[in-house]
Amino acid sequence: MSLLPKNVRTRLTLWYVLAFTLLLLFYAGISITLVYINLRNNLDDQLQQDYEIVENLIEILPDGSVRIESEEDPYFYERWFEVRSADWKLLYESRPFSGKSLPPVSQKEKTTDGIHFHSLKLKNDVAVRILSGKMNIEGKRLFVRLIRSEERLWSELNGFLLLMLIALPVTILIAGFGGYFLTKKFLSPIDEMSAKARRIGEENLKERLPVKNPDDELGNLALVFNEMLERIQKSFLRLKQFTSDAAHELRTPLTAIRSIGEVGLHGNKDAKQYREIIGSILEENGRLTHLVDNLLFLSRADSKAFNKRLAPLELKSFVEDAAEFIRPLAEEKNQTLAVQSENEIMASADRALLRQALLNILDNAIKYSPENSIIIIRVDLSESNRALIEVKDNGPGISEEHLEKIFERFYRVDKGRSREMGGTGLGLAIAHWAVAAQGGKLTVESKINKGSSFKIIFESYK
Repeated sequence: MSLLPKNVRTRLTLWYVLAFTLLLLFYAGISITLVYINLRNNLDDQLQQDYEIVENLIEILPDGSVRIESEEDPYFYERWFEVRSADWKLLYESRPFSGKSLPPVSQKEKTTDGIHFHSLKLKNDVAVRILSGKMNIEGKRLFVRLIRSEERLWSELNGFLLLMLIALPVTILIAGFGGYFLTKKFLSPIDEMSAKARRIGEENLKERLPVKNPDDELGNLALVFNEMLERIQKSFLRLKQFTSDAAHELRTPLTAIRSIGEVGLHGNKDAKQYREIIGSILEENGRLTHLVDNLLFLSRADSKAFNKRLAPLELKSFVEDAAEFIRPLAEEKNQTLAVQSENEIMASADRALLRQALLNILDNAIKYSPENSIIIIRVDLSESNRALIEVKDNGPGISEEHLEKIFERFYRVDKGRSREMGGTGLGLAIAHWAVAAQGGKLTVESKINKGSSFKIIFESYK
C-alpha cells in the first residue's frame, strides 16, 4: 500500500514541505559555504597585511642575521611568524602561542613563488592559517611564514551553523502550516463544486457549479463541467419530450384500433361491414408500423449504429428514380412531379440515406400541396458551388415562428390536420438527420400561402 495519504490537500502540503525543505537545505549549504569563504578571505587579508608589515620591519645585520626593528612593539607579542634563510635555516621566530610548533617547511612551500596560503592543525589540535612567502631584502632572499589562529573563524562559523539549525526546523514548520492553509484555501472551490455536484439530480439539472474565477484551472474545470451538465440537461429534456410524444403518438392508433374492434363486436354485421372494420384496423396498424419504423430509425441514428458509405452519386437519375417511386401518391391528388436538371451533377453521398431524406421531403410536399398543383424538384449547383437538390411546393407555407422548429421530432405546425393526413411529425426530423449525417445541410424557405422550398446542400464529387 502507498505510504502517501489519500487526502489531496495533505499530499500537496507534504510535497510542498519536501520541496521547500530541499530548497532551504540547498540555500543553507550555499550560505554556509559563502560565510566560510568570506571569513577565510578576511583571515587571509589580515595575514597579507601582517606580511607587508613584517617586510618593512626586517633588517639584515652585517653577520647575516636578521633583526626586527621595533621588537618591543606590542604587535610582535600578538603575532606568530618566522623568518628563514634561502637554505631554510631559521633566522627569527615570534611565537606568542607557547608550546606550539610549526611543521618543517613543506616541498610545496619551497617550490611555490609568491604568496601561498594553507590551513593545518597543530599537534595540540589548534587550527591555524599560514601564509608562506619569499622576499628579497637588501639583496638577500628570505622565506617568511605568518600564522594566525582559525579559532575565531570556526567560532563564527559554528554560531552561524547553530542559527541555521534553529531557524531551519522553525521555518519548515511554519511552511508546513502555511502550505496546509494555502492548499486548503486554493482547493476550497473543489469542495464547493463537489458539494454542489452531489446535490444536482434529475429534478434540478438546471443548476450549475459555482465559478469563482473562470480564468484559472479550477474555474475552467467548473465551466467544462457546467457545459457537460448543459448537454446532459438538453439530452434529458429531449429524451423526456421524445418519450412523451412517442407515447402520445402510439396511443392514438392503439386507441383507434381498440375502438374499431369494440364497435365490431357489438351487434351482428354482414361480411361487407366486417371487411370495412378489418380494413380500418389494418390502416391504423399501417400507421402504427410506420411510426415504429421511424422511431427505430431515429433510435439507431442516436446510437450512431448507421454505417455511412459515401460514394459518387449522379443526382439527376437519382432524383428521377425517387420521383418515380413516390409518383403514385402524387397522382392520387392529380399532382405533377417535375424534375429540372440541365447538367449532370455528381455528389459524394450515401445513396440510402439521401433517398430516405428526399422521399420524406417529397411525401411532406405531396401531403400539404393542393390538388392539381406542381411540385418542382430541381438539381443544380448552389452559390458556393456545392451540390443542390431543391423541392418546391405550392402548399400553405410555414410562418416564421415555426421555421426554426420544423425539423424537431414530433413537431407539427397544424397538429390536428397532420394527424388527419397520417403524419407523425418525424419525417422532416429524419430527413434533417440523414442529410446532416453525410456532412450536408437541409434548409427551408417558406411564406404563408406561397409554398415552401426545401434545399439539400452537400459536397460535390470531384
